Amino acid sequence: MSLRDGLFSKEHYLVCFVLVLGACTAARAESPGTLAPPPTSRPKSIFRTLPTALPTATPVASPTPIICPLPDLLPGQHISAGGSYTETETAAAGPMVCRIERDSCAYRHLIGDLDPSIVFKQEEEPPYGEEDILMHPAMLLPLTRLSEMVAAEWGGTVRLRVTDAYDSLLEHDLTQPDESRRYSLHFEGRSIDLTTWPIEPARYGRLCALAHCAGFDWVHHEGDHCHASIKAESLCLRCRD
Repeated sequence: MSLRDGLFSKEHYLVCFVLVLGACTAARAESPGTLAPPPTSRPKSIFRTLPTALPTATPVASPTPIICPLPDLLPGQHISAGGSYTETETAAAGPMVCRIERDSCAYRHLIGDLDPSIVFKQEEEPPYGEEDILMHPAMLLPLTRLSEMVAAEWGGTVRLRVTDAYDSLLEHDLTQPDESRRYSLHFEGRSIDLTTWPIEPARYGRLCALAHCAGFDWVHHEGDHCHASIKAESLCLRCRD
């Protein structure tokens, strides 16, 4: 082998080495340093089987609330707003200040209750029949509450009935023969007489208890009806004529 042949062989090997080294470097540059795992996706079938809305819990029926826990009043029994069975009407609702005369200034401050859920007796001859719907303005709220409680107590089969409210004919305190000395909060529109409709005296004890819970200041079970009174400023004091 000549020297030229040997040199050619060395140069040939050197060129091959350079070519191989360059190929390896290019391969390293093209390959990523860290291979990330391919993204995963949940099968579409999972989404198709999911419910569109979460199920709701079945509501549990709550027990019927006790509207009025007071025991039924017995005939002749009365109770004040404070729960006293001995307090008098005058102490619980205040004394009668005057007797409101028809067409007086105080008379014009009386309110006519036209609640269609309440039955008004209106038995007197005109124009006195309208007096069964006339009352002190402070009477309206407890009377409306009582009407709602009566309907709830007997499932809508019983209505509240008003037999007397304001009275200008002095048809109360009839045991007093002297009309000038008769005394009743009906004469000021601060008392009201109540029954159920249909008329069922066996319900009156419960009706009186409901009247107490409805907010009347003094309630008396008078046997054939329930008498209820409110404590409020007398209309007689609003004007003098």
